[in-house]
Formats: sequence, C-alpha cells, structure tokens
Amino acid sequence: MAKSTGTKDPLYDLILVTQQALEDCFRYQHFADDAREGGDTELADLFDELAEKDRDLAERTKAILAARLPANTGT
Repeated sequence: MAKSTGTKDPLYDLILVTQQALEDCFRYQHFADDAREGGDTELADLFDELAEKDRDLAERTKAILAARLPANTGT
C-alpha cells in the first residue's frame, strides 16, 4: 500500500516537489564547489549534473503549477 502525503491536494504536492528540487539543486551546487576546491573534477561534474536535473525538474513543475493556478487578478 502506498503511503499518503496527508493531503489529497495535487497542487500542494507539486509545490513541495518544486521546493525540494530547488533545495537539492542549491545543495548539489555547494557539493560541486567543494569538490572543485578539492581538485575532484569528476565528483564536481556529477554534482553539477544532479543540480541541472533538479533545476530542470523545478522548471517543469513550475510550468505545470502556472498552468493550473488561477490567473492573478491583481487584487
């Protein structure tokens, strides 16, 4: 049986996925910087790749959110 997030709100779930992806991207970039400072370009490249994948995921979820949220009415 699958575990529940505690909410049946897909928009909330998308927001959390976006937040997590961006946090992970930030974290991976720091790891890449640490690896570069230590002279480990292979590891830096891996962390850069992971950051890019999470950045892409965040952009994808943001686009889905934008399409599903009501338009801003300026109020």
